[in-house]
Amino acid sequence: MFELEGIQAIGIERIIAESGVTKMTMYNQFGSKEALIVEALEECARRSMESLKAFVDQSRSSRGKVKAIFLWHDRWFRRANFEGCVFNNVAGEIHDENSAVRRVVVRYKRDMERYIASVLVDQGIESSKQLATRIMLLVEGATALAYVTGKRDAAIKAWEAFEPSLKA
Repeated sequence: MFELEGIQAIGIERIIAESGVTKMTMYNQFGSKEALIVEALEECARRSMESLKAFVDQSRSSRGKVKAIFLWHDRWFRRANFEGCVFNNVAGEIHDENSAVRRVVVRYKRDMERYIASVLVDQGIESSKQLATRIMLLVEGATALAYVTGKRDAAIKAWEAFEPSLKA
């Protein structure tokens, strides 16, 4: 629901009705709507990172592992139910930088960039932090482009823009 309609549009009553739990159970489990959203985002982050790591690990070559980052995004963009990045969508709704929800979003983006840097380091690629930032910029832009304009090949275009960096 949060991914499809946004976190502001979904009220606690609807969450309770859709989940089939009582209000007391929901509050006993999560305490608040914000805590529920934090938990949902943390689970989404965990699944996303596990999926990316498993996909990258399938590649054998240094270049293949780096390209796999873009190919994982390409596969995601081409899903029939692609709704953009839930973390970006949530960040667009929550402007308070001190909110627990916003902190989960920021942590996920930082973890993603650190993971990308680790892939580059593990492959012996120099300037891994700068290149990880470049990859993040490209895949974040590709994600927005794929979602907003429907250009589902945006991750492949991002790879084509990045690939010369590996040759340099």
